[in-house]
Amino acid sequence: MTDEHPENTEPDRWSDEAKDSFVRAADALSSALRTHAVVVAAAGSDIDVATIDAAKQALADALEAYDEAQYDYSGTFPPFAIIEEDEGGDDGHDHDHAAHDGAPIDDQDVTGVTVLQRMDYRVTDPRAVIAAGAVAQRLSDGEIEGPVTGVGEALYALAHSHGLGGWSRLAETSGIEPVAHVALAVANDGLLPSDPDEWPDDSLSVEEGELLFQEGATWVD
Repeated sequence: MTDEHPENTEPDRWSDEAKDSFVRAADALSSALRTHAVVVAAAGSDIDVATIDAAKQALADALEAYDEAQYDYSGTFPPFAIIEEDEGGDDGHDHDHAAHDGAPIDDQDVTGVTVLQRMDYRVTDPRAVIAAGAVAQRLSDGEIEGPVTGVGEALYALAHSHGLGGWSRLAETSGIEPVAHVALAVANDGLLPSDPDEWPDDSLSVEEGELLFQEGATWVD
């Protein structure tokens, strides 16, 4: 927050204001969840579907507000994620997802799938990242080789300390800020062989294959 941007009224990360906003969002989410449960449990016929849909929308709105409030306060992601329909928006969390829009392919012709992901992060404090990586290395009981002296080694230690899928949890690390994420699912017959020595030089490329699905998200302007 500076005087150069007086129109920016968003609370600063780790501030009391941001914490209060997060607590209010959590209370609202709890209330919306209870209301949704009561409405669904009270329904008894198709005539109640409209009421259920209204409660569902209120719950979805509360979930999104909780998501944003947690990120605004701590820079971390909640235990669940809201992926919206592609309607644009100015909430600072732009999402889009789409299925393959070309000629449809027969599902029976899909014998393999390759999922390609790109996750971009801004390193806001390299020393904090290295310190977090050193801690992850020490807690690994020798499973992750050290010492951790650079950002690359720190990222490796952090990712592998979380087990399978650890790379996707880097956003929880102090000193790292998520920027964008995109994932592509491609029908691919040319899967990688089991022996890494036989992998092609550019193992992240897929020369042939139909795009089955893609989604993306951005967290900063």
